[in-house]
Amino acid sequence: MSDLFPAESPSQQPRMLRVKDGLKDGLGRGITYLRVSVTEQCNLACVYCKPRTGNLQRMEAPAMSRNEVVALVKVFTSLGIRKVRLTGGEPLLRRDLETIIAGISPEVEGRVHLTTNGIHLARRARALRDAGLAGVNVSLDAADRKAFERLTLKNGLDKVLAGLEAARGAGLKAKLNTVVLRGWNGDQILPLARLAQREGLQVRFIEFMPYLGNGWDKEQFMPAAEILQTIQEGLGLELEEEPPVGLEEGPARLFRIPGSQGKVGVISTLSADFCDRCNRVRLTSRGEMQACLFGSRPMDLLEPLRNHASHEDLVNLIRQTLIEKLDCHPMRRGDQPKLADGMWQVGG
Repeated sequence: MSDLFPAESPSQQPRMLRVKDGLKDGLGRGITYLRVSVTEQCNLACVYCKPRTGNLQRMEAPAMSRNEVVALVKVFTSLGIRKVRLTGGEPLLRRDLETIIAGISPEVEGRVHLTTNGIHLARRARALRDAGLAGVNVSLDAADRKAFERLTLKNGLDKVLAGLEAARGAGLKAKLNTVVLRGWNGDQILPLARLAQREGLQVRFIEFMPYLGNGWDKEQFMPAAEILQTIQEGLGLELEEEPPVGLEEGPARLFRIPGSQGKVGVISTLSADFCDRCNRVRLTSRGEMQACLFGSRPMDLLEPLRNHASHEDLVNLIRQTLIEKLDCHPMRRGDQPKLADGMWQVGG
């Protein structure tokens, strides 16, 4: 790979400062945020992630080696990507994750983040930080053990909370992500908000996105406004909305909990439209570029890389795929799209 991506000399400016045109899609939106799924495999079976059709697809071992992950990420960072998030499946099932992070971190000035279910986080948090990880989003959909097991089909809440504590102790920026499904964990919204209030955490509640192929429908959808109302009424407090943050910090609307360092956020995947400001692109665990989570054709980058494609050829494939990036995901138009592969393969 080294002949394709030669090291920069010390006299050169940092990679990001040398980008002239940056990376833009067909609508002129700047693309600065890359999400990379490093594995399909997971050690939980969350009900909203696995299909309800009874046809559970086999989750494949990682298609990309660590060198291939780093090589493809470097192509994107050469075009102006400023933040990388590693997702899955469950990324911590990869034993070489620290090596991947160490290879990526210098390319984005340390702005490498991780989304994990936290089961194996406690024993690896410090090593991840030492490798160059900046922050971690821990997926936690319940604060109650029975509810956690109902949602994930595993008794693992204590391990997740221990992982969260270890991440904070290691100096990683830590947030909680909660996907809300009506009828499944609506009763966990307030306990999780109280956890944020008590521990000075940020918990972000994400609207569930039902799609064809996994057996879910709109009956499980709960809008962000209802989530916020549940929190305010339960806490007996008026939440204080913060000014919008940069898009690379995510599309969440954040609210301070008065009298606490804690914050709650809502990510309105359906009830509000932030597609016009979309700045992200995805690389699946199979080395396919996905310009939009739904509706866009994937572009295989792994096979060309393995066939010794030049840097310029890979750049052209990326730019070509971005021309077709949708103006908005189909759910915003009232459609219920089918995701060809599960969320675990695309990386959410």
